[in-house]
Order: sequence, then structure tokens, then C-alpha cells
Amino acid sequence: MNDDREAVQAVLRAFDEALAGGDAASYAATFAPDGRLLLLYSDALEGRAAIHDDSLATFATWDTSAWRTSLVTLDVCGDRAWSLSTYTETLVRHDDGRRRVIAGRILRILRREPDGWRVEVAMNAHSQRAEELPPAAG
Repeated sequence: MNDDREAVQAVLRAFDEALAGGDAASYAATFAPDGRLLLLYSDALEGRAAIHDDSLATFATWDTSAWRTSLVTLDVCGDRAWSLSTYTETLVRHDDGRRRVIAGRILRILRREPDGWRVEVAMNAHSQRAEELPPAAG
């Protein structure tokens, strides 16, 4: 059981590192082939390829390096696991430096695949209204 918990935590870390690093291929690889990404105010993304393509567009528009999570709870039961984390991010537009500050929660449901644990569903919710800010001074 501890091995499964550690393996799930490794996938969650890879998810977060890829998102903060703007690495669409590594980010999509944390999802199951039929994984789903359900982001607030966005259409559902179905499948690893759709998640990859959407991430490429996101990373081309926004610097996502300020993505940070804090694990609230994690449970593993057989071939399924789930985690709830809080997150903060300050997205910075590449073209003009405008910023969007977001705080929220992210639920990630994982399942054991033949090649290891993968995210089956990731779903976020904002805990407060996103704050739109001008470019940072300097």
C-alpha cells in the first residue's frame, strides 16, 4: 500500500512539475490515454491527445511557472486513487505581461494502468474570483 501511495504521489509531482514547466508532452503523459481534464469555464478535454494539444496552446500563451499545490488528502483503494489539493498560480501572458492570479482546489482521480498510475480525471474549482493584474513593474 505504501508503494502505491508513493507511486501516486510521484505522478502528482510529475503533473505539477510539467504544468509549472510548460511541458505539454510530460503533462499529457501523466493522464491515462482516455483521461479527462475538466477546467472551470472550459469545455471538457477528452483523451491524452486533446489534453496535449490544449496544453500546447495554453503554454504558448501563458507562463505557468508559478503553479503551486498543497496536498490536502490522498487515498488509494485497489486500482484507484484520488487526491484533493489546493493550488495557487499566477499566469503571465507572454505577449504583454498581464497577469491572472488564481487560487483554487484540484481533484485528481487516478487509476492503475499497465504502465503505472495515471490521471483518469482532473477537475479544478476556483476558491475565489481570479484577479486580473497589469504587467509587473520593472
